[in-house]
Order: sequence, then structure tokens, then C-alpha cells
Amino acid sequence: MIERSVRGDAVWIRLKRPEKMNALHLEGWADLSTELERAADEARVAVITGTDRVFCAGDDIETLASMDSPEDVTKLADRLYDVLFGIEELSIPVIAAVNGLAYGGGCEMVAAADLAVAVEDAAFALPETRIGAYPPFAAERLQTIGGKKRGMELILTGEPINAETAADWGLINRVVPRSALEESVIEYVDTIAKSPKRSTQLAKQHANSGEQSSGDRHTIAGAFAQIARSKECQRATHAFLDKSTSED
Repeated sequence: MIERSVRGDAVWIRLKRPEKMNALHLEGWADLSTELERAADEARVAVITGTDRVFCAGDDIETLASMDSPEDVTKLADRLYDVLFGIEELSIPVIAAVNGLAYGGGCEMVAAADLAVAVEDAAFALPETRIGAYPPFAAERLQTIGGKKRGMELILTGEPINAETAADWGLINRVVPRSALEESVIEYVDTIAKSPKRSTQLAKQHANSGEQSSGDRHTIAGAFAQIARSKECQRATHAFLDKSTSED
């Protein structure tokens, strides 16, 4: 599900669950959190990327739909937001190498990353409202990234935006041809590595502390868990899965 490799000054963390569009369940989010913490001890930069033409489709909807107990939903929410806050709080910079579709929690990972490079045909969306939920982390962070109106467009419509729009809105830094994705990320890594580790750590820490609003980890995870347990969300989630199955 997750592959890692050390390449120069960076640890590359690759999400590899193509049969589920790299969507992650409870164990997957926990593994990703562990790999990020491990990277901070081994490298100057952590790079998150996906497989084939998918970065990450967020939560595994089938897993979410199968959860009957409030405790299970809360655990999933906690694991997801451990990753998102962990990216912001990690002592080394995190770069999202967006090789394709980034939906839901995948889009939120891009928002949490310090830098993001995307291929030209990448797509970004927050479709949570369509399954009766909403993305509380994105609701907090996108207001400071691209402004309230742009953030609300993503959240309320659930419609995807392309890479050029994502760059214009400030969600990503660069749009590159697919063949140039790794090279562009490596350029960032090499440039970052020229500075002392402590200076980049402090710069990241202060930049993120000024960007974050009042929503803390427990509040955000709790908000997601509460709505994900609602009957409305359960109905919408099962309807989404039924539609997906009928289209296959």
C-alpha cells in the first residue's frame, strides 16, 4: 500500500493501492503517518506521491460505509487528521508530487503540504458534500491558501478543478509535463538541502503557525467523525457506492 525509497536528501513515500485509486483505510493512514515521522529522522525533505495517474482519492469509501460503530469512525477521522496535521507539523518540508487525481483527503494532503508540483492533467476536488459529509480541514486551510470564495467553490460544489486553476488559486506551486514531475521535485529538494536544517525547520514552523486558524486537530477530526456517523451521510455513502457499482 505504501512504498518508500531514499533518494539523495529526500524520502519518497509512494501511495500504491491502484485498485482503490490509492484511497486509504484506517491502517493505510496510520502507515502513512508512521512513514512521515520516520522520514523526518532520515532526510531533509519528505515527498508524497501516488501511482500511475492517481495521487490519492482520500478515504476508502467502502471502508467508511462499512463502519457501524462511532468508535470506528472516530478512529478513521483521527488517523486521517494525524496525517494532515502531521504534514504541517513535521520538522522537515513536505512536497506533494501530484501525479494525477487528488480528491478528498488527497486534495487535503496537497493543501497541507509545504510545496506541491502537479502534472498537467492532474485534477483536484473535495466531493465530501456529495456523500453527506464535508472536509473540515480544507474548510479551515483553503481560506488562507486561495481565499474564502475559491475554497467554498471547491467544498460546496464538489466539482474538480484542473492543475492550471489549482496553481492560479495557490493550491500548488508548479504545473509540469508528466515527464518532468520528478525532476521538478528534485530541484526543490536540492535547493532546500542547501540551507541548514534548523533554518528550514524554523521557517516552516513559523509560517504554519501564522497560517493556521482556531481549528485544532481534535475539533476538526471530531467534526468529521460526527457528520460521518450521521444517517444522512450513511445513506449518501451507500448511494454513492451503489451508483459506482452500477457504472462498472
